[in-house]
Amino acid sequence: MEPTAGRAATITVDCPSASLQAVIDKAKPGDTLVVSGTCNENLVINAELSRITLDGQGKATINGPDAKTAVITVLGREVTIKGFTIRGGRQGIQIVRGGTAVVDGNTVENTGQTGVQVSQNGTARIINNTIRNNPSHGIDVAGSSYALIGLLSIFDTIARPNTVQNNGGAGIVVARASARINGNIITDNERAGVTVRLASSAEIGNNTISGNGGDGILVVGNSTVVLGSDTGSGLFQLPNTTGAANSGFGIRCSINSSADGRLGTLIGSKGAKDFTESGCVDSLIP
Repeated sequence: MEPTAGRAATITVDCPSASLQAVIDKAKPGDTLVVSGTCNENLVINAELSRITLDGQGKATINGPDAKTAVITVLGREVTIKGFTIRGGRQGIQIVRGGTAVVDGNTVENTGQTGVQVSQNGTARIINNTIRNNPSHGIDVAGSSYALIGLLSIFDTIARPNTVQNNGGAGIVVARASARINGNIITDNERAGVTVRLASSAEIGNNTISGNGGDGILVVGNSTVVLGSDTGSGLFQLPNTTGAANSGFGIRCSINSSADGRLGTLIGSKGAKDFTESGCVDSLIP
């Protein structure tokens, strides 16, 4: 369907015979691009674009041939990316320089570095994805950015879980940023399940954090984590759980950091928690 002047449209894009980037460049606010096939492109959604949706219908693939840049770079506002398998590039999806996006129901795998990166004042809601087999971190939130991971809204009553697994770094990293991480499955990553560092804060509750090569949660460098709440069984009150033990501690604190909330069943092969370093504040209850 071709767009009508001044009105949002649904536009079909059949890759690789059509260029998805060319269609993105002509998109208008509110347009939905319904994509099929395999697109061999690194894509940029520029800052001038807003309220567009890229819909892979659970079948389309985007391969980024340029290993120096992300497969999809989002600079625009209120962008939705859903239903794709995304491979290649430097990052799978990068939301950067004030860009905002919903990343929903994608498989992001086998990139050059990180699966999904939110940086430089970016904002993201990351839900229902499988983010796996990336050489670095699964999800990286950095540089004054904010992400809801496993949530579409702070008013959600059910989780919208991501599976973050088998990545070569941490499952999720929050650095010089903040995040709310709820309801996810974070397993078998080579480093920590979740790392919060460099004066960052994160609310981390109701996740399964298991079998990671480092600590389940590492909080370091003047950072703070809140693990659910002291009581309650709602979506935002529940603590985290561990099935297979993480290789380090369930949670470890370093360099003037702190944790509050409930420990839950977080565990590692070295024990449930380590707050022995000077300056760490342990306010966790069982």
